[in-house]
Amino acid sequence: MTTETHQHLSVSLNGVDNVGKTTQLAWLQRGMPDAHLVGTVDAWDSRWREVAAGDFAHWWFVGSTTAEHVGLMLGSHVARRDASGPLALEDRGLPMLRATCAATAALKDGLSPTKALRLVDRLAADLPAAASRREVHVLLRRSGDPAREAAEALRREPRPANERYATYQRTLAEVVSVQVERGDYHAVLDLGDAPILEVQRTLRSHLADAGVTVEPLPKDVLDRLWVLGGMSESGKSTVGELLRDEHGVTRLKIGYLLEVAAMRAGVVDPYEHWSEREQAERLTEEILRFAETTKARTISLESAHRFEATAHLKRVWGDRCQVVYVDADTTVRVSRAAESESRLRGRDATKRERGADRIAEIADHLIDNSGSLGALKLAVSRIASTVNLPRVTLHASGPVPQSGWLGQATDHVCDEQVALVLATGSTGTTSWRDGWSDLDLLVVRDTAPAAWLRDVAGTLPAPDGIKVGLSVFTTADIDALRVPPRVVQSLRRAAQGVGVLYRRAGHLLPVPAAAHGDRTSRGELGLVLMTTRRLLTADQPDVRAVHKHLVLLAKIVLRADGHDLHDADDVLTAFREFHPAAECAPPELSDLIRRPSDPVLRGQLVDVTDRLLTYLDRLDHIVRTSE
Repeated sequence: MTTETHQHLSVSLNGVDNVGKTTQLAWLQRGMPDAHLVGTVDAWDSRWREVAAGDFAHWWFVGSTTAEHVGLMLGSHVARRDASGPLALEDRGLPMLRATCAATAALKDGLSPTKALRLVDRLAADLPAAASRREVHVLLRRSGDPAREAAEALRREPRPANERYATYQRTLAEVVSVQVERGDYHAVLDLGDAPILEVQRTLRSHLADAGVTVEPLPKDVLDRLWVLGGMSESGKSTVGELLRDEHGVTRLKIGYLLEVAAMRAGVVDPYEHWSEREQAERLTEEILRFAETTKARTISLESAHRFEATAHLKRVWGDRCQVVYVDADTTVRVSRAAESESRLRGRDATKRERGADRIAEIADHLIDNSGSLGALKLAVSRIASTVNLPRVTLHASGPVPQSGWLGQATDHVCDEQVALVLATGSTGTTSWRDGWSDLDLLVVRDTAPAAWLRDVAGTLPAPDGIKVGLSVFTTADIDALRVPPRVVQSLRRAAQGVGVLYRRAGHLLPVPAAAHGDRTSRGELGLVLMTTRRLLTADQPDVRAVHKHLVLLAKIVLRADGHDLHDADDVLTAFREFHPAAECAPPELSDLIRRPSDPVLRGQLVDVTDRLLTYLDRLDHIVRTSE
């Protein structure tokens, strides 16, 4: 932007209460170093102090006339504008001030939103106008529906609102909706449930498109941010080490990143100079810079000691930020400490003053680390490999082959302890092929005693000529992901609603990360190779079994490439595309299904499988170790 334009520019953020205007402006100003953050109008006219000294709500809604109210609001805006620097950031610009006056007038005078706006416009025409300059008015809103917008504003109130204030918010949302139709705002950003970081990035992008000079935020490549909190010697560092060593998470310290941010800003003590909310935002920018530079996709932060900073960090990042609070009995923590008990309790007292113990109230995961290292490893594996999706809509995919049997089978196994029933593999999908595919079910139950396995699982009827496979896991098995790769893939697909035949009300479905599916698949590669070679030793290899293992080997390699496919034809097509050197072109599956005993087809399948095994051996030799 040219210097001339900068001399005459005001940017305002607007919206109903609690939409995040003040938070976004404070962060935005740090990306516009020359900007003057002028704030709200009540800071620029002494009459506000006089009004606030009495019953402010009564003056606002009852005691003042509409003309007095409009005069104070717009007169304060003139004073703010007169005191503004060349580049001003306004918390509620002129359109929003008029909307506020109109909503208040509608309540006082019984007017519709449109008539109230007209009244305010007429009154404003007779008042002194603010100094002319270029203006960019941005509206932030959660919803285009005024009723929902008002409901969101009221939901975010720290205390329950009285009926008058609630009515005011609903009227204000209706007035703003009328303004949007009139074109009073230069940009309307529909936020939905977007976290603060996403809103800030969108805001900066829109301003840049409007010709406003603003520093862009670093590129966002992060998938997950783990924030580790807990009292002294609870095991935060051990959890950080486990996330790093066993799950590939990059381990960082909050204190170090804030020191870097402070040096960048020329600040001596970030804890004294910045509020906890600003600490969280400055920390976020350093995380973004680090991730962009190093390509880190998951990061853990130690140690969260400040409640408000941690709570704001969650608001900034949204669901990507997962707070883990590590707890342990005091006696256990004392036994682990290399210092005296009094010194440990002194450190605890300092952390409590900062609200470290309250972080447990907002944590996404609570770990009791009073037990063994083995128990801690299982707990960390569970939280690192899964994400609960309580809002996912689950349903069986369709059209569903053998749908009648699937319904009967579900009824057969379901009782009050069953949490989940899945159709796995090709079962219940259009990839299922009669005469070739099995019917595979997975049952997740709170317990799986031998009596239930024998009397219920063991008596599941099978359709004529079709092999049925029933796998049973406990809810503890699933939560800890003590499952083979094929179940990992079934859980990932179930998160999208594929194969879900039954889910108990309130049961949250674990969803393993793609990286976890890749690692577990490669971890089973040796077993698959051994079984495949064993199949090839037969004089007349089982065509169906060999083909399934051929597809499974291709799937494992493709997952390592970042391609997660399920249908056999899709898998083999993709494998030929990405690995042409393997020369993996088996006979058509339809031919194998029709003529499984054909010696020519069997020979071709064996030959292709042998070439794939040789190709995998060549992949293992791309690394040479010097002696």
